[in-house]
Amino acid sequence: MLPFTRHLVVHRLLLALPVLLGCALAANAQTGGSLNDTLTTGREEAPMEAPPTMAMNWNQFRTKWFTLNIGAALILDHTEAEQDEASIAQVGAIGPATEFRGERLIFSGNLLIAERPWRYMISANYNGLDAVPGTKTLSLIDANLEIPFGNKGGWITVGKQKEGVGHEYILPGTQSMFTERGSGAPVFVRQRNIGLRYSNSIMDHRLTWTLGLFNNWLETGKSFAANGSQVTARVTGLPHYTSDRDLMHVGLAYRYTDATEGTLQYKGRPESNTAPFFVSTGSFAAAAANTLLLEWIGVRGPVSVLGEYMHCTVASSATGDPTLSYWQLGGSWFITGENRRYNKQAGNMGKLIPKKNFRIRDGSGLGAFEVGARYTRSDLTDKSLSGGELGRATGAFSWYPNAHFRFEVNYGKALLDRKGLSGQTDFWQFRAQFEL
Repeated sequence: MLPFTRHLVVHRLLLALPVLLGCALAANAQTGGSLNDTLTTGREEAPMEAPPTMAMNWNQFRTKWFTLNIGAALILDHTEAEQDEASIAQVGAIGPATEFRGERLIFSGNLLIAERPWRYMISANYNGLDAVPGTKTLSLIDANLEIPFGNKGGWITVGKQKEGVGHEYILPGTQSMFTERGSGAPVFVRQRNIGLRYSNSIMDHRLTWTLGLFNNWLETGKSFAANGSQVTARVTGLPHYTSDRDLMHVGLAYRYTDATEGTLQYKGRPESNTAPFFVSTGSFAAAAANTLLLEWIGVRGPVSVLGEYMHCTVASSATGDPTLSYWQLGGSWFITGENRRYNKQAGNMGKLIPKKNFRIRDGSGLGAFEVGARYTRSDLTDKSLSGGELGRATGAFSWYPNAHFRFEVNYGKALLDRKGLSGQTDFWQFRAQFEL
């Protein structure tokens, strides 16, 4: 990062943190119910892919033809890294970095054009708060339409959307236990894709399934055939469920991808968005790849445990048809007794709402406090591929003054085996987050 840019970003960090904290305190100091942290937009009012929007008077609109919910997310991150000599030789030196991780606006709601309303979602991210002058951009994240398929026939989603596989990618990033998704999730699952996906559920939403077909050639500029297509499928179940505080979730998913112009590439960061790629196969000749994904979640009161495994077999005669993998095991405990809500329609954990908001007055609550721990491992080395093996252990502490704000600290120790070396990097990650 250039000295001028670093100075500019750090200056904005120092300005933004008090503003975010001040807003949290000021909002909770209000009386008369102007801040409602218990009411979220109902599932019938927003698409399955939309994160739950906190309902207020000014961000909910209804007309004869449509409804509109306005959501927002602002995430400010700072990361410090300490490397040994082997790590520097592997990936280069990593300096401190500050970034606005997300500056997102979300518009979602219903189109009241049929007996069963159609659902829509549009979201965009603006990088203008920390961009170097002349590089500010507004990027489209989601643009999709959910069309009902009969009375109980589920939904067909058309447009730019999540692929519907990989629990950590289905879960909104602001609602995860940690600042970043595990190192292997972005390796094997695309964050957003353009296509068509069908979703449905039965047994009072205790069993869900989805099937999708994708090809983002409109964004890449390649031909449809050369760009390569993806097919995804996922089934989730709740073999045990008494409430969101007492459940067991199991999931099985599959992802197929064509090669793009005859090649594939897999690479991942060490769960730090400003760090370089630690594991990378580079581009290699291949025909296709098949990935099997397994997931398990258990919740008992304020404690939740998550396990996930991804197994990717690559059709590549040039590299010996290698097998790549990723797994994670982690969990969290809400010291103050809360639990995340469970989204039965999408089959994932979701929003946390504190029992008592933090307010500057006698008799008020403290908000919610969460501690978490996780170990992840990505293995991109097999046959003639030597993309590296990355393991990371992470501890996390989060404070939620209310359902809108979150302040989080993560410490992670990453061990990378690559290029004949074994390197170690320690990460300290700090986050201030607002979402509506």
